[in-house]
Amino acid sequence: MSETTKVNYLKERLEKFLDILDGMDPETTQVEDIDRLISMMDELEEKIKEA
Repeated sequence: MSETTKVNYLKERLEKFLDILDGMDPETTQVEDIDRLISMMDELEEKIKEA
């Protein structure tokens, strides 16, 4: 995977993460929702380490 492809992938994943975060309602957010966000951040961290 080229450097440009990795950067584009990471940007897309981060944008998706931010979209999900923006769409969350603090009144209805559940622990499972937070766990999913943490999992996404862990995945991004691993991809950054690979880059």
